[in-house]
Amino acid sequence: MEAEERPPLSGALVLLTVFAVLGGFLFGYDTGVVSGAEVFVQNDLGLSDAKIQVVVSVTVLFAAVGSALAGAPLQARGRKPVIMVASCFYCVGSLTVAAARGFGELVAGRVVLGLGVGLSSMAIPVYVAEASPAELRGRLVSCYNLFIVLGQAAACGVNIVCGTYLGTSSRWRVSMGVAAAPAFLQLVGFFYLPESPRWLAQTGDVDGAARVLETLRGRAASSETIERDLQQLRAMEPEDVGDCAQGLSEVRRTPHLRATFGLGLGLMALQQFSGVNTIMYYGAAILIMCGFEEKDSVALTAVLALAQGLGIVVSLPLWERCGRRRLLIPSALAAAAAMACVALAFWAGIDTYKYVGLLGVVTYLVGFGLGLSSGPWVVNAEIYPTRLRGLGQASACTANWAANYVVAATFLSLCKALGQASTFALLSCISLAGAAWLHGALPETAGRSLEEIEDLFRARSYGQVRTADEDEVRNPLGDDE
Repeated sequence: MEAEERPPLSGALVLLTVFAVLGGFLFGYDTGVVSGAEVFVQNDLGLSDAKIQVVVSVTVLFAAVGSALAGAPLQARGRKPVIMVASCFYCVGSLTVAAARGFGELVAGRVVLGLGVGLSSMAIPVYVAEASPAELRGRLVSCYNLFIVLGQAAACGVNIVCGTYLGTSSRWRVSMGVAAAPAFLQLVGFFYLPESPRWLAQTGDVDGAARVLETLRGRAASSETIERDLQQLRAMEPEDVGDCAQGLSEVRRTPHLRATFGLGLGLMALQQFSGVNTIMYYGAAILIMCGFEEKDSVALTAVLALAQGLGIVVSLPLWERCGRRRLLIPSALAAAAAMACVALAFWAGIDTYKYVGLLGVVTYLVGFGLGLSSGPWVVNAEIYPTRLRGLGQASACTANWAANYVVAATFLSLCKALGQASTFALLSCISLAGAAWLHGALPETAGRSLEEIEDLFRARSYGQVRTADEDEVRNPLGDDE
């Protein structure tokens, strides 16, 4: 029995991942900072509640628009230019918001930020996945979600510091404008980073792709590992990667592609409809519903962000060791159980059982962080063929942001119409149904090359007998275990 070779993690791959997932930090920061700054914005600019709601929600809406529009350039121009444009949007949007003198300029800045969020959330997971070896792909892509949570936590900290030491107008302008600094850092860094090797190979530049791949794998990688990846690149025939209309037509008429897109979009919808952003957007309001004082509720929202971050950190080494199925399905079941716990606390009397409700919310976020937080992004970054990866990721991100918007816009109304207990019970049922659906729809993709994953979906869709190997983690090096 041969010893399993440890996957190579070169300095070049580390730099690529860090600069790429800065987009996740900006995503988390810019969507999270407004929750703590909105009171200061409202007081300083004299905005009504309706206008503040527009300021908060317009970023989510235009993130969906950005995701929908960016599929074609991601396919035709590559992954790197789209991420660099997103960095520019983050810079311009942050500075526009910081300098805003009224409602119109404020909304304009938030719109630009939303476009940046949409572009980066679509392009970065794909870019990291295509640059990573199969042995590391899951944990490196999940770093994107970790940085989202870190961005949310940083936004909370910056809001506290600005609220303590700065005046009313400076508080929100500094907290919202400071995001331009990491965005500029990412933009400068990407001038020195390569394009995705798989995108280069798909467009016919196999020699360029090979040079990038050798740099990313580093000197520590074995010659067998590098040769394996190079053979996969050389086997890729140049195709038209920029025709989205042709791509949609191919998806409609091809069973395994319909199954692939159905899984990707379904995962994104499940992530949102399981209720995570009801807690992230309305965490303080939910804790007040549970009977906590307003002051305590605001402080506890930081604990909620850290709870999801804990789950993500624990999951990082497990994406390859345990696989996608063994994290995503239990995560959905844990989310269902935790939401059921919150629902029962409301049914039994939240004044008496408020700590049961708090435990349910915290448990939900830890369980969500273990799988449903990163998993949909990891799976969507790897299941689409290279020629359709831009279209697939654009469709998935649009579905994610659309579902996000629906949840954010309806949660409080559902609580009023159905009651808190029934609303959380509904979220629990959605997660439970999602776990059952994933058991049948999600094959195990860990350890397989991006090209092998398409073959896996093709075999499932064309009537081949399902085997136990489809649900098992593949050793990408082919060693005996």
